[in-house]
Amino acid sequence: MTKENETTNPDQQTSTPLDGATDEPLQEKTADFFSRSQRRQEQQHQQQQASQAQVAALPTPHRYTVPAIAVGLNIIWWQQPLIYHQVWQNAGNWQIWSLIAYSIFSAIALGFLVKTRFAKADWRVWASLAASLIVIFNSQLRSRFEVLALLLLFICFLLILPFRAFQLKNPLGLAGLSILLTFSVPICINYLANNYVEPDFLKQSWLLVFATAFYFTPLFLPTAKGRKLGLITGPLFILATLILEGFSPIAFLTIAVALAAYCLTFVRPLTYQIQPLAAILGLIITVMVYYH
Repeated sequence: MTKENETTNPDQQTSTPLDGATDEPLQEKTADFFSRSQRRQEQQHQQQQASQAQVAALPTPHRYTVPAIAVGLNIIWWQQPLIYHQVWQNAGNWQIWSLIAYSIFSAIALGFLVKTRFAKADWRVWASLAASLIVIFNSQLRSRFEVLALLLLFICFLLILPFRAFQLKNPLGLAGLSILLTFSVPICINYLANNYVEPDFLKQSWLLVFATAFYFTPLFLPTAKGRKLGLITGPLFILATLILEGFSPIAFLTIAVALAAYCLTFVRPLTYQIQPLAAILGLIITVMVYYH
């Protein structure tokens, strides 16, 4: 062995434990990172299971929930267009009955989602949405791209809403549902009848967005989170009412109905059964007194 080898061997011996010492903390940090990530995933899974169990333990909604939602939504969707008689003058030219059939089937699908509290996918929801698709693609509605895109967007949103993977059971999902419920069918009616959408129509429809968000809050989130979120959607609805209507009898009537509906959320367990009926009734009253 040469002297050069004798001088380099001690360096190699000392460098080896140093490299191992730097690798061990890195491995520990990596293992700690993955363990924390796994614990967070387990906690989120446990929270989801607890939330689902809490929703499943609630009393079943009233047996008339689905027909009430189906009829009520169609009254809401068609109330404002019915006021304008020109909508019906050329009804045969754009197959108004196809849009009526679509609105009925999509409202039934939403009714079944409300009945299950948006917690699970029901085959009846899929059947109703499939019927809506059949109506679209077997009518002249498919020939208008704007109408087709809007109606398909509403169907897709209702289809993915109950799936946990999309994580729409939150205020963001409620906002999307409120906007689509307000603008999907009514905009299509207005556009097909006039070949354009009136700016006043869009401006007036925003009150219904806030009303839908408020009344659907306890249906979308039936637990304590929904009551807390109602403290946000409620004042927003009241503020929008005062801005658009001012301090008028219509505004005070709308606010009184909204306050009564919010107080109903604290009357348990009866409220869990009749909440869908109260919510759709509140929306109908809002539409009737506002769009007059």
